[in-house]
Amino acid sequence: KRLVKSPKIYFYDTGLLCHLLGLETSKQISTHYLKGGIFESFIISELIKIRTNKNVEPNIYFWKDKKTEVDCIIEKGTNLISIEIKSAKTFNISFFDGLKYYNALSKNKPENTYLIYGGNESQKRSVGNVVSWKNIDKFKDLI
Repeated sequence: KRLVKSPKIYFYDTGLLCHLLGLETSKQISTHYLKGGIFESFIISELIKIRTNKNVEPNIYFWKDKKTEVDCIIEKGTNLISIEIKSAKTFNISFFDGLKYYNALSKNKPENTYLIYGGNESQKRSVGNVVSWKNIDKFKDLI
């Protein structure tokens, strides 16, 4: 497969990011066209903090080809953990489409596949794990 080689930039301080965008209230963020990118930066920074606090190299990447992308790939030993990040407050099975495509190519297992979203409920699905952003602290033991 042909990979797309384009860098991705994340802000580790999403408060600074919002300030630079001129956002002053949470209501402004909820309707802003970059809401998904802000949420993704927040989640990525939290995952990096978890790994750094465990004194482990972050080893966090994103993967993209001409067809789709996966927001986060984490190397943990010989395993790859694939993560998709969505700011939506409700879950939709189509959020797993990119992950299923990547898993088919990489032979990654559903138990190493996660969707972190802006909703409240976490659950296991046959294609992977759905995790509420509020439960991101549970990744301490996973990554």
